[in-house]
Order: sequence, then structure tokens, then C-alpha cells
Amino acid sequence: MNNDKGSRPLDSFPVIRSRDPEKIREAMKRSFGARSFDSPHRAKNMDVRANHWQSRNISLSYWCNCGAPIRVGFPTGSFFRQFICFRGGAEIRVGGILKQVTNEESCVVIPEMSHEGACAAGFEQLVLRIEAESLLTKLSALTGTTPSRKLVFDETAHGNHRTIGNLRRLLMFFAAELDSMSAATPQLAIAELEQALIVSFICSNSNNYSDLLDRTPRVAPWQVWRAEEYIEAHWDKPITIETLAQVTSASARSLFHHFRRSRGLSPMAFVKQVRLQHAKKMLERTDLIPSVTETAVACGFSNLGHFASDYSKRFGERPSDTVKRLKPILSPEPSSARPA
Repeated sequence: MNNDKGSRPLDSFPVIRSRDPEKIREAMKRSFGARSFDSPHRAKNMDVRANHWQSRNISLSYWCNCGAPIRVGFPTGSFFRQFICFRGGAEIRVGGILKQVTNEESCVVIPEMSHEGACAAGFEQLVLRIEAESLLTKLSALTGTTPSRKLVFDETAHGNHRTIGNLRRLLMFFAAELDSMSAATPQLAIAELEQALIVSFICSNSNNYSDLLDRTPRVAPWQVWRAEEYIEAHWDKPITIETLAQVTSASARSLFHHFRRSRGLSPMAFVKQVRLQHAKKMLERTDLIPSVTETAVACGFSNLGHFASDYSKRFGERPSDTVKRLKPILSPEPSSARPA
């Protein structure tokens, strides 16, 4: 996590920058739906900073409490919440049960439960919220069945567990991508990053469907081919695991497992390879001088640096090198004739 004077995750989406308890209380209710806010030490050293990004399916918030301890209460909602701590600690009371949130422990709050959090001074965290409808749709695609039981997560997840560590890193990557995005960022890039977060959330937190998620029923070769055909035909649109599961008549988890086993890469890695191939074709066009940035955006890459790195690994040269090779074709040599 960045230092106090540097930038923080989601700084492009600020909602609270204040030392005033009343302004903080108002902002907490307006931006996050908090039902209560209090500071036991009544604000002498209070300094709260919060950032928030939201889409239809998920939201991501950064919280930093640099001053006095605070206590915040939240009502029930239509979403699952997960609290990932980076510095300091907090206690969250859910349904009469007290849960610790530290660098070593995380917790999930289900939609039906209200909760109250008490954060110490110096506390920093990211909060992921996922709409229940979107989460259950992804769960159905992953398992290949319609969930018949209420989705229940273990009370506390350990932050040093490998899968929670992966989710933590993905959250930081997603926050960094959001901070670097522009108005030209393709929606398919955002949609697929959201999807990766939702899948990681389901698979990283132990729940009453974990056993079913761990199963890998067989998938026929034609189902893998069908997935490839669909990806190649829809490379310029968001590719969702629900759609892949639907067009192949397989659970997404089984399809991903057998796709990787037979092709040596995941379906989403295959999507990237297809898009890189289209990017190369665009950069090699001889009827215009292509723009690397416009090509990256058109092919669904939100980060120009990542696009250049992936392109170099795939083709052995940078996108700009591909364009430079075409310059003699695109720009005729100046005439050597002398004026009369």
C-alpha cells in the first residue's frame, strides 16, 4: 500500500477527504448508505479518506482512517461484501458475532445481514461489493446447475491463504487499472475484469458450494472447439463465462479445466491471443498509418503498457516496431529529381 503522502487506490474516484466529523458522517451516508457514524474521541485527530468506484454488478471502495478510531453501521443490502485489510485492524459485528479484519484475516458479509465496523486509527482497507444476482448467475455458470441452496460463506477467511492472497492481488490490479483508465477504455475490458473479480471471490472464499466447484466432470472435444469458435467470432465483445457455458452446454469450471488441459491455456488467455492477432493485422494494414493506442483500445486492451508487453511476448517485437516496419510502404520516398 502506498505511503500517506502518495496516491492511494482509486484516487481517481474520491468521495471523502475530511477531518470534520459532520462532513464525514454526511458523506458516509450519502456515498455508502451508512446508517450511523461515530468517533469515540470526537474528532480531534480525525482524518478520513475514501474512494469509490461502482458499476451495475460490483463496486470497489478504498478506506483510510489516519486519525482517531471510528465506528460505522450499515444496513442490509442487495450485495455480498468482502473486507480486505492492508494496514491496522478493525472489528466487524455481524448478527451478534464479532469478526476480526486484519492483514491476516478477511470476512464476508451476506446481503441479508446488517453490520457495524469499528476501525482503529491508521486503518486501511479495500471493500468489494458484488450484487447477489450477478454472483448467483456466475455461480450457476461455474457449477452448471441452478443453485438450490442459499449461498453461505465461512465466517472468516484467512488473508495469508493462497486463494485470498490471489484475490487481494487481483483487487489491487483492478484498482490500478481503474485509476489508469480513460473515457476511451473499452467496456469489454471493464466487463471482463469485473468477471474475473466475481469468479475469484467465489473460488477464494470457502462456501457451501465449494465441493461442487472442485468437481471436474468430463467435457467432450467438440465443446472445446465450440468455445474456440465462439471466441473467434465474438473477440471484439465481452466474453462471459455464462455465455461460454451456454454455447458449449458445459459448466464453466469444467470447460476451463479441459480447455487448459487440451490447449495449454485458459479460455480467457485464448481470448487475449485472438485479440492480439487482430491487433497485429490492424497494425500491418497498408491503407493507413495505424495508431498503437487506437488499435489497443479497439482490441479490448485498457492498459497500453500491458498491451505492448503482451504483444512483444506474442510476436517478438513491440507494436511500434510493427508500425515502423511499414513506414517505407506507407510513406513513399521523396523524389530525388532536381528542379529544372
